[in-house]
Amino acid sequence: MTTPAADLGRRAVSRRGFLGATLAAATLAACSRPAAPGAPVGAAVSATDLTGARIDLAAPARRVVTIPIPAASMVVAVNGGPDVLVGMNASAQQAIKGGYLGEAFPQLLSVPSDVAGEDFNPSVERILALEPDVVVQWGDRGTGLVAPLTGAGLQVAQLTYGTQEFLEGAATLYGNLLGKQDRSTQLVAWMQEQRKVREAAASAGRGRKVLYLSAVAQGVKVAGKGQYNDFTTRLVGGTNPAGELPGTPGVDVEQILAWNPEIVLLGNFDPTMPEQILSDPRWAAVEAVRAKRVYRVPLGGYRWDPPNQESPLMWEWLAGLVAEDRVPASLPESIRTNYQFLYGTRPTDAQIASILRVGPNKGTPGYAGLGT
Repeated sequence: MTTPAADLGRRAVSRRGFLGATLAAATLAACSRPAAPGAPVGAAVSATDLTGARIDLAAPARRVVTIPIPAASMVVAVNGGPDVLVGMNASAQQAIKGGYLGEAFPQLLSVPSDVAGEDFNPSVERILALEPDVVVQWGDRGTGLVAPLTGAGLQVAQLTYGTQEFLEGAATLYGNLLGKQDRSTQLVAWMQEQRKVREAAASAGRGRKVLYLSAVAQGVKVAGKGQYNDFTTRLVGGTNPAGELPGTPGVDVEQILAWNPEIVLLGNFDPTMPEQILSDPRWAAVEAVRAKRVYRVPLGGYRWDPPNQESPLMWEWLAGLVAEDRVPASLPESIRTNYQFLYGTRPTDAQIASILRVGPNKGTPGYAGLGT
């Protein structure tokens, strides 16, 4: 994972998103083989994971353990509820506890979260005790993360990370494994439709310099070339000043002063808040600091900065900040209507304010008048 590395809904109701999505648009570039939609309960299912490995289940999965951090909330979203999730990564549960899903589905707070270490090495005995139908694990970080699971006789669905195509492939894979292809198809179609919307409007971003910080407290790290936040910035018409550097390199304040970004984004894997940057004299000469355009990235059903089921909402949020210097007036309703599909619930005004981090972002130009 490049960052420091979602239930009861039965229909799509967003006039901006799912209702406008053409289901036939959900064509994936060999990320996951589509299965027949609407697999009957009890019918055998087959899927091909993102590494090309085949998974055969006697019936749609009803007990799922997820080790990759973004996977837990996305399984909830594709499933249309939390009942299939029996184990998850501790960092995933931390996001759920601090975000919307912890309120919408408090039972997720008691799902075991000790299935793997911070390095994603599986706790095989603990996972076996949960009797999963399938375990979701990273497939692009060496065989050492997968072999202990398969060696114990567990079915493993492997993910690869970092691109929009991989994200859509993961959604399709979950739909196949869970027998919820109708929901995963709608989710992917929404993403593809909204990507086209953002691409068509990208010129409004005027190439403004947007710097995403994945870490600050223990040393500044930025999203470089090929990272998902680099993709998001370019998608909405911004420019990533760190876009020529590979990976998530560490940089010093002098380098940031040289880049002089117009907008700084603080990621959800680090505790640093905008006020800390705005009050730090070392950052005072940075354009984003002088203009108070330092923003904490939202956290909804999951953290908005990594690729996840809510990524089109992240695109909408950032597009407004880049093109119009404000959170789009349309975004709260986009959240409500798309959450109705993803989670079967519509957030309250207070919950939307929490999702958008109105408190930490208060006083910034993009949040002027929002939540007041």
